[in-house]
Amino acid sequence: MKNEFVTEQYLIEKKYQNYAIDKIDFLIIDRLCKKVDVVKKVYKVYSSDLSSKLSNEEIEYTSYQELLELLYSAINLVKDYKFLNTAFKLNELLYERGILSEKQAEDNSCQLINLITACSKKHLGTANERY
Repeated sequence: MKNEFVTEQYLIEKKYQNYAIDKIDFLIIDRLCKKVDVVKKVYKVYSSDLSSKLSNEEIEYTSYQELLELLYSAINLVKDYKFLNTAFKLNELLYERGILSEKQAEDNSCQLINLITACSKKHLGTANERY
């Protein structure tokens, strides 16, 4: 059993898989969302369950962008507001740090706004199915 989770390695694997998401990925993505939402940083190494950091070193800028791409994939697949909220926060964080230009951040925001519509339709459809 692995004793650690290496964030950049995971993100590179997901990138080479065209951000394909399996069942276990949703748990990982959810825990990475918490890092973005609460700490505003994602570290290179965590315990295997991502409950504690094992490194004080942040992931590289390109890895943050890969995380954003992974969030897009997750949002498109499950239409989850939590992932959407984290993607907005990550986009803003990347812009504030100068990783994204204003144009890139605006383009990302437009893409995320379009995903809000998709999420809303899914949730409205679910509510309508109950009646």
